[in-house]
Amino acid sequence: MGSGDWAKEGLLRGALRTLREPSDLGLALRIGLFVVTLPGRLARRPLPEVLGGFGGGGRVRSADVYISTARISRLRQAWLASPFLASRDTCYVRAITLYRFLDPVGHDMRIHFGVEPGIDPQDRLRGHAWVSLDGALLEPPEPVVAGRVREIYAYPDDDS
Repeated sequence: MGSGDWAKEGLLRGALRTLREPSDLGLALRIGLFVVTLPGRLARRPLPEVLGGFGGGGRVRSADVYISTARISRLRQAWLASPFLASRDTCYVRAITLYRFLDPVGHDMRIHFGVEPGIDPQDRLRGHAWVSLDGALLEPPEPVVAGRVREIYAYPDDDS
């Protein structure tokens, strides 16, 4: 087996691990396009407008939102693992993508943004984003779990 055959075998194995059902291919392509175009959307429009534009269309419908969360995460991470998109593997992109594609099926879903102050006043602030469903955190960054993040914005907010 030549080295090209090994590369193809690895690619095939990776695709089979990622794409588990026929509808995964279409969803994976939509998620990939979303990840690629998200920075441009955020550069052109205010965050609340971007988030409000997602609506319910194209969301992953499932009887179990936690199974849907795992499916979206699996397909999203396949894109973010690519060397071309690795710089976008941030909690912001992960949270916004999950918020965009997850259908909350009657649950209260919100996306949250917060800051983690540095230990020293000279340290820079670190931003974080995460999604909650009925108050339970979905894929939270470790600093959020550790209680080191001060939430500064949630969408939709209580006034929406």
